[in-house]
Amino acid sequence: MDYVAALLLWHAAAGAIPAQPRSIPAALLGVWWVASWVAQSFAAPLLLAALAVAAFAWHDGDVAGVLMAAPAAVLFAFVHLRNRRAARLLLRAMGLADRVPWSAGMWPIVRDDPRVRRIADLSYGDHGVRNRLDLILPVVPPAGPMPVLVHIHGGAWITGHKRQQARPLIHHLAAHGWMVADVNYRLGPRDRMPAMVTDVLRAVAWVREHAAEHGGDPARVAVTGESAGGHLAAMVALAHDDPALKPGFEQADCSVVAAVPLYGRYDMLDRARRAGRNHAALLRFAAARFMPGSPDATWHAMSPMERVRADAPPMLLIHGTGDILLPHEESAAFAAALPDATCVALPGIEHAYDIAASAATWGHVRAVRAFLDRHVNG
Repeated sequence: MDYVAALLLWHAAAGAIPAQPRSIPAALLGVWWVASWVAQSFAAPLLLAALAVAAFAWHDGDVAGVLMAAPAAVLFAFVHLRNRRAARLLLRAMGLADRVPWSAGMWPIVRDDPRVRRIADLSYGDHGVRNRLDLILPVVPPAGPMPVLVHIHGGAWITGHKRQQARPLIHHLAAHGWMVADVNYRLGPRDRMPAMVTDVLRAVAWVREHAAEHGGDPARVAVTGESAGGHLAAMVALAHDDPALKPGFEQADCSVVAAVPLYGRYDMLDRARRAGRNHAALLRFAAARFMPGSPDATWHAMSPMERVRADAPPMLLIHGTGDILLPHEESAAFAAALPDATCVALPGIEHAYDIAASAATWGHVRAVRAFLDRHVNG
């Protein structure tokens, strides 16, 4: 029981402390992120678990167990309340009523939504499973053509797969009359930039060409993504007409009417050194795993910050200030450089907060839908 109590306390502490990428050595970033993400994503049920462990420890006269489990319960309660605050911030940012139901976040495991259906593994390119996408559609289609959202998964450009991320958002939008294209793309280290950007641009071109066949509106296409996918979503929005990134489909229309990049990397060179002591380690990781060697012109070309343009589509950027993997200040700086962008900073919230159905995610899906409805359907 003491082991369980200690594990709960470790996760609770990691979830409650808003660490930064520069806070701890690079080798420990992943370990901290796992503990923090679990605590924030499952704060409500872990609160109940910590209370149960504390009660059992009290009954057994286990003082050490009580002294670990009880503080863990307090910290999980704090984290859950902070998730609810993040939801309210997101709702207010989009002009929505900021009432969050008590049940939000009580069951964070994402289940399939019976209101939506999936058309799986449609090929959009020549690179096998990495060039396939799924279409997620409402079971009962709306009367007219559906707006379309292209979703690009994260995973540090080296891992990840469609169907793994943003399921709360994808299901929410599809259930409310959207078509969502969930996209795979090539990954490092086998493939290097700009292969990933080329793939997602090709996927957008495919969606614009084929959306009508499935009830979608090719004139109303938006894009979103998380982490590495946030970077790629920003590149789609800003580099859609760069022929160097579109070999063999240079004339295809890859433009989008709105973009929602989430907690992404927007300057591959980290020129402001927001990663602090981990600046050099993160550049070495990029060079070894997904970028073409040492920093050169390609690094600049793959940085959305270098691609800012006056005709950029409206963007909504969201980033937690407790993100241990990517500095939240980079999202704010990128948004400030764009002509029409809203950046919402979520106090203390961790990287990949929107994968599970926490209280923060409850507000997230409704805020993103409001933004997209305003700029895609408005």
